[in-house]
Amino acid sequence: MVKKYQNYLSYPIGLFLAILVFSVTLLLLGYDPISALVSIPTGAFGRPNSISETLIRFIPLLLTALAFLIALKARFMNLGVEGQLYIGGLLAYLIGARMEIVPSFIALPLIFIAGFMGGVLWLAIPLIMKTKLGINEIFPTVVMNFIAMFVIAWLTIGPLKDPNTFNPRTPFLPESTWLPLLDPKYRLHVGIFLVVIIALIIYIIMYKTTIGYKIRAVGQNPRASEHGGVNVTRVVITAGLLSGGIAGIAGVLEVFGVHHYLIRGFSPGFGFQGIAVAALGIFHPIGVIFAAFFFAVLQIGGESMQRGAGIPVDIIFIMVAVLVLTVLIVQKWMTTRKSS
Repeated sequence: MVKKYQNYLSYPIGLFLAILVFSVTLLLLGYDPISALVSIPTGAFGRPNSISETLIRFIPLLLTALAFLIALKARFMNLGVEGQLYIGGLLAYLIGARMEIVPSFIALPLIFIAGFMGGVLWLAIPLIMKTKLGINEIFPTVVMNFIAMFVIAWLTIGPLKDPNTFNPRTPFLPESTWLPLLDPKYRLHVGIFLVVIIALIIYIIMYKTTIGYKIRAVGQNPRASEHGGVNVTRVVITAGLLSGGIAGIAGVLEVFGVHHYLIRGFSPGFGFQGIAVAALGIFHPIGVIFAAFFFAVLQIGGESMQRGAGIPVDIIFIMVAVLVLTVLIVQKWMTTRKSS
């Protein structure tokens, strides 16, 4: 019984330890930990607009976590999710900006396809290097992140820049390409439903289909899978392309759902944060739904903590890091203790 539920038990234990470390740290720095901790849920859920912002933050965190874990299941370390997100948003923007007279029901599917393909194409080079040349994917995927960031930065201050503003961004996209809002008073859009559906589809693929079984088998033991008749290269490519495509969709949702134009730095590191979200969600499609929501609460609540309790928002990122580390340590300890 302990073995079955040990991963779930690690969450309350890890959360308690993280709060303890966080509170002691705040006391040593001269802050009131109680007011700080209370301000987190208040800032995330205290007002309708706060709830909207929390769910908006949840969307890219969930997609980037899903993108990372899919590739990881096939033993492909996709550290380039951030770059794939950027290029997915860019390619979708280039298509969407030319759809002034195209109705939404035609424009939006084309935009999502473009975003998906942007993420796929940006991962294709590291994927080919891995499967055809035997080059470890870590360095190429990391480098591709920076190339994507610099491309976006150059475009938004150069060829695509809106001449009517000093900000590094493009002109607004046609309104027919904007994702519909759930309530016109807030920024939350229909993408909130899409990302949960994507997570459920990924769960079905990974645990209810043959290709999902092959992906997990390759991740566990590629040599044994190959001897069992599995085409390992094909499985890795399939998982990798799906990973890149989902990251590209994350870029689409940010550009067309939140900003409505392309802007430099439209992702404040969602691709990197998705790795921590995936780890906290135990690299499971359903687990990362809750982990992404928890991360969003901490981040939006942390911004409120800065305003209400006067605590630097950077401290909340320390708390997130401590939380992930404590949960992983507790999981490892419980696993070791059970097996000994």
